[in-house]
Amino acid sequence: MPRARAAAGFTLLEALVTLVVVSLIITLLMQALSQSLDLRARLLRHEDQTRVAGLQEQWFRDTVGSALPDLADALGAMKGTREGFELVTPQPLAGPGLERVHWRLQPVDGGWSLHYADSRLGEIEVLRGPLDAAAFDYLDGQGEWLAEWNPPVDAMEVLPRMVRLRAVTSEGELLWLVPLAADPLMPVMLRPQGGDRGL
Repeated sequence: MPRARAAAGFTLLEALVTLVVVSLIITLLMQALSQSLDLRARLLRHEDQTRVAGLQEQWFRDTVGSALPDLADALGAMKGTREGFELVTPQPLAGPGLERVHWRLQPVDGGWSLHYADSRLGEIEVLRGPLDAAAFDYLDGQGEWLAEWNPPVDAMEVLPRMVRLRAVTSEGELLWLVPLAADPLMPVMLRPQGGDRGL
């Protein structure tokens, strides 16, 4: 009798139990695969957003950090308010070359967006809004943050020591601090009336 049962193979009940167990294992594996693919998609999306945010900040740092002092009747001295500023830089977004560039906060529904402009690229939106409580500030030689940068024509200090952009985004607080690499004092040869006044 035992030999006849062994030769007959699985019973219907054994085959059904085997199929149920295999289907449960496949279901669990498919759920794990779906969760891992979803996690991968979220990580890639976050990586793309981080890369874009890093690129936007680097554009700002490159153009602002390389600001150069210039005369008002040449390419123009740096001037700025809480809503925007313009300066002369050798590193505009369009590529190397001395250029006067503008960074501005433009009003949008519910806040601000950050825009960049120069003579070659025109105006482009760098940070899409809404940015809340957005403002630019300028650090002077005495260590004070100013809401406006507009030195007089005969000023010795024509560039701030640092430019700051503050804003609140949907992902948290945004704070870009950019020190200006150039000497904030107008070069002697470019100063009004020439000479070495104040040295």
